[in-house]
Amino acid sequence: MARQANHDERRKLFAAAALAVIAREGLEGLTMRVVAKEAGFTTGALTHYFQSKDELLIAASEAGADVVRPEMDGAATGASARAALRDLLYTVLPTSPAMKAQWRFWMAFWERAAHSPQVQRVMRERYFEYTNRVATVIRRSQEQGETARSVDAETVAREIIALIDGIGVQVMIGSRRFTVAVQRQYVDGLLDVRLGPVREARAPRRASV
Repeated sequence: MARQANHDERRKLFAAAALAVIAREGLEGLTMRVVAKEAGFTTGALTHYFQSKDELLIAASEAGADVVRPEMDGAATGASARAALRDLLYTVLPTSPAMKAQWRFWMAFWERAAHSPQVQRVMRERYFEYTNRVATVIRRSQEQGETARSVDAETVAREIIALIDGIGVQVMIGSRRFTVAVQRQYVDGLLDVRLGPVREARAPRRASV
């Protein structure tokens, strides 16, 4: 058991090192030698765990997701689902140095997914998870009466994610128009258009006596 735990920890260490290298240098900086040095090991030690650059990239993507998931989950648990949805989306906008580092990695992952079926498959899984997370909060908003039942939660979730992807690209290519306030304004505007004005949430029903 101890050996397996050490094996898992070593894989996580290399994945985190790969994530740091990509965030700093981009996909072109991701070499087995550089990642091994970043982690403090030899290249031979790294290749014992990862046989290819794509395998290492996929492990790094999971390391990145492990950072973002708890923040998204925490934001999505607010009493008002509409407010929780807004807060969830705010967490993934490139409005902080930490999130901009994540976005540099995501853009590198997108680029590699266009050429590698293995990475492309993982990318689709990530987007499925992301879409389902957003759609789930929209459905909770409908259950609370804050959003009309006629809204197609999955379709709106995809539209929201497409908007956020576009904002992320604009920020990462250096557009100065997309300040923190503007990014949030775009998200708020789409929510108002697609989900309608915020309705007052229904109070929980009292049990009959």
